[in-house]
This record gives sequence, C-alpha cells and structure tokens, in this order.
Amino acid sequence: MQRRSKRILIGMGVVVGLLVAVYGVALARSHGKLRRAYEDLKHAGRPMTAAKVVPEPIPDARNAAPLYQQAVATLKGLPAPKKDLLEYAGRLAYGLLAHDLDADQVSEFEQLIQREEVASALALLEEAMQRPACRFDRDYKAGRLDGPFGFHDLRRLAAIARAGAYRRAKAGDGTAAWEVVRRQFKIADALAPDPSMDTQFARLCLIRDCCYTIQMLCAVSPPDADTCRKLQDILKDLDGVEPLVRAVDAERLVRGEWFFRLSNDELYKAMQDDQPVGNEDNALETINRAMFRIVTFRPLFVAAHAAYLRAMHKAVEMFESPFVPRDTGIRKEFNDARGKHFLTHWATHVNDFFKGVHCDMVARLHMTRAGLGLLEYRTEHGALPPSLDDLKLEKLIDPYVEQPLRYRVEPDGFLVYSVGEDMHDNGGAARQRRRSDDPRSKVPDHDLLWRFSDAEGSTTENI
Repeated sequence: MQRRSKRILIGMGVVVGLLVAVYGVALARSHGKLRRAYEDLKHAGRPMTAAKVVPEPIPDARNAAPLYQQAVATLKGLPAPKKDLLEYAGRLAYGLLAHDLDADQVSEFEQLIQREEVASALALLEEAMQRPACRFDRDYKAGRLDGPFGFHDLRRLAAIARAGAYRRAKAGDGTAAWEVVRRQFKIADALAPDPSMDTQFARLCLIRDCCYTIQMLCAVSPPDADTCRKLQDILKDLDGVEPLVRAVDAERLVRGEWFFRLSNDELYKAMQDDQPVGNEDNALETINRAMFRIVTFRPLFVAAHAAYLRAMHKAVEMFESPFVPRDTGIRKEFNDARGKHFLTHWATHVNDFFKGVHCDMVARLHMTRAGLGLLEYRTEHGALPPSLDDLKLEKLIDPYVEQPLRYRVEPDGFLVYSVGEDMHDNGGAARQRRRSDDPRSKVPDHDLLWRFSDAEGSTTENI
C-alpha cells in the first residue's frame, strides 16, 4: 500500500513537473515573441512612448475643441422628428447637397437654419474655425482616446453650414458660399495632430464632404481664378497618411499599453465597459469567467500582446503602402495578425476599412484639384486642354493604381475619374443605385468620377 502511494505521489510529481516545464517553455516563447515585436517596432523607427504622440497642451484662446463641443451640444440637446436636431438637420443638409430633397424638405431645412439655436451653433463653428489648433481633453493615462462626441457629429454640423452656403450660391451669392467651403478645410488642419483614430476617420470624411461640395458648387457658381488658386493651395497637402499613422501609434502607446498592463479584474471590467451603446447590461455575455481565464492564461495573454504589437506594426505598413484589395497583401497580413488571438482582436481599434476610406478621399481630392484646374484653364484659354499634364499640377494621381487620373473632354464639359476599389477602368461608369438586396449592389462595377457639364451641371457620386 505504501509502495503504491509512493508511486502515485512520484507520478503526480512527474506530471506537475512536466506541466511546470511546459508552462515555463510556453511563457518563455511568448515573452520572446513580445520582445521581438518591441524590437521590430523600435528598429522601424516607430515611437515607443506615449509622450511622442500625445499633443502638448495649447492655450485656450487657440484651442477650437471647446467651441466644437459647445456647438455640437447646442443641437444634440434639442429634440427633432428623428433623434436630435443635429442628426435631423444634418440628414437634410446632405440630402440638399445631393439634390435628394423634395420641395417641402428644402423648405423645412431653410426654416431650420433660421432657428436661433442653429444660427448660434453655426456661429460657434465659425468662431472655432478661426482658431488654429484643436486639443480635446482626454485622460490619456487611462487609455482614453475617444472623443467628447460622436465622430459624425462635427461632420454633420459642417454639412449644415455648407448646405446653407449652397442655397445662398443658388440665390446668387457664390462668393460667400466659396468662402464657407474654403474655411471648413481649417477644421481638417486643426484635427490633423489629434491622436484618435475616430477623429482621423471623421477628418477623412470631412475632407471628402468638402470636395463633394466643391464639385456641386462649380455647377452653380464657378469659382474665379483667385478662389481656384486658394483652393489648390489648400488641397494639395491634404492627401498624406501621417495623421493616420500617428493615430495608429497612439492607439498602440495610449490604449494598447494601458490595456495589456491591467490586472485581470481591471481587464475584465474594462472589457465590460467597452461595449456598444445599449448592450451594457449584457456585457461579455459571450465571455464567461471560465473563458476569460483561458484567454488571460499568462502564456496566451503575453502572446496576444505580441500579436497586438505586430498587428499595429502591420497597420502602419498598410497605411504607408499602395492600395491592395481586401483580403490580399498587406491588408490580409494585418487582419491575420489582428485575428490571431481573441484579446488582440478586442484591443485593436484600427480597421483595414480605414485604408479604403483614405484612398477614396485621396481620389476625390485629386479629382477636385483636376476639375478646378480644368475650369481655370478653360477660363484662360477658351477651351479645355487635351491632357491633364497641361494643367501643370502635381499629384493628379489615382491612388488605387498609382497612375494618372483618367480624363476626357466631353461635348460641353469634361469627365475626370478614378478606377476605384475594383482597380478596373469601367470607362467612367457612374454608380447605379440598387436595392440593398440586389447581389450586384456589393460589386464595385463603377468608377469614382466627376463629370462637369455646362448644360447639366456636375455629376459626382453621392457621399
């Protein structure tokens, strides 16, 4: 009996010893991956401390952030037929710019912008655009990178101002309308240093919105030569990826480093808090405590941290690399690294979708510059040029294929276009509106274009 007990104890000791050895080897391998991931980031010249990406405090008199927050809060606090007044008026503004409103809706929008609260919010926006910088108050030490309001809120407010300007242009006051659009690019300049990916996504959308408005305004009140030159000076430097790359580094150094240094209890609570609005009561329903213990098992946790660093490194490479279709090349490498571990996927707030949005914005930006140059050239020479090269403008490149934009002269205007995300020249075909259940609706069998016609005005893709 004693011998048997002794053998059992020896066997248990061997098993425990083996488990400890396996654990030690697994943990050592994970730490090796983590160390190499940090070394790769350092070797690539990426910043390694949050102080490198967190913006310095700025004087209140130069900071536009409080005014943006006040302007947004002014309209979000007011009721409307659908949600709040900011969203409702914003929807009408986008519809007006796209010529999607009926006469009653146009009249409703005109009445809305005459309201004292809307006028007050737009006045705050104008005042904010006079300030050269924007720094939102965040607790960076607690991993906070979210903004004080939704990333579409400022975009909606700006759209209301542009739609009002567009109506004035149609009424004959084109000069004031062009000035409104030109000043809105100051918002993009002020937001460029912000380290939040949400803010940078909103900035991309805002630049794209302004380019769309420029194209529509050209058909209503073509800009004079001085306005064209001012816009060209503003637009030529807005296509860089530096703000996005900085935001990726900030996500890693502010949110990521905070996330992977939490204790298990703090991590569980943080993941509970990081839930979509409306799902707080059921937070982590799919992650019970047993599963949470598995994903936070030390070797797996350290490996997830290493995979996160690799994913963020790949994200920087993705933004700095030429466009490739989804699920190929660097975008696939990023998604593979991001999806390797549950915690890696949870912690990564960067998406390869942002790469597509950036290319879309750059394509529209370059088309807008080309179109403005063509109109200015026609004013000076009496006819459109045979080639975009005659405009003497740099960077009129299609970002999807890194080739010159397509262009042709048409009977009473021009067509300039990018091949778009399918990277195939569809001959300048516009997007066709289809039902959401039409299987062809997901096939990008169209180009991104700006068609200008003296008779029919501007045709461009509705954003």
